[in-house]
Amino acid sequence: MLFLHKIMGLKSKIANRVLKSKLESVIREKKVFNLESAKTAGVLWEFDQKETFSRLETELHNSGIKPSGLCYFSSKKAFIPEGIIGFTKKQTSWTEIPGLALVEDFIHQKFDILIDLTGQKYFPMVYVTALSEATFKIGYAGNAVNYFDLNIQFGERPETSQLADQILYYLKRINKTTIE
Repeated sequence: MLFLHKIMGLKSKIANRVLKSKLESVIREKKVFNLESAKTAGVLWEFDQKETFSRLETELHNSGIKPSGLCYFSSKKAFIPEGIIGFTKKQTSWTEIPGLALVEDFIHQKFDILIDLTGQKYFPMVYVTALSEATFKIGYAGNAVNYFDLNIQFGERPETSQLADQILYYLKRINKTTIE
C-alpha cells in the first residue's frame, strides 16, 4: 500500500511538472466577459453532469453565445456516446495528461469564456483549464491550485447544478454598469 501511495505521488509530481513547463509558454489575453458581451464559450464537464451541462448550454444559446463542450469520462471502460465530444481516462497518458488532437484543439480555441463544471476533481480537466487560451476562465477550484480568473467559492464542494447557477449568476452581473 505504501508503494502504491509513493507511485501515485510520483505520478502527480511528474504531471504537475509537465503542466508547469507548458504553462510558461501559454500566452493569452485576459479580459472579463459576461453573458451580454461574450460570443463563444468552452464548457468542461463530466458525463454524469449531462443534465446541468444541457441546461447551461441552453442558457448560453439563449444569451447569443455559441457553446462548445468537452466531456471527460473518468472510467477507463467508458465509451463515448454519439453526439458527445469528449475523451476517457483510457485516452490519457500514465500521468493522466490528455494527448488527443481534440483536447489540443479545445485548449487552443480562443473562447471568450471557459466554464469548468467539473470542480477540478480530475487532473485531465485541470490540465485543460490551466492551458486553455480562453480570455476569461470561471469555475470552482476549492483548495486546489487556481487557474481561474473568477473562482466561485463555496463552503464545501458544490453540487454541479449549484455551481452552474452561481456561474450564471455572476456572468449575468459582472462588468454591468447598473445592477438590477
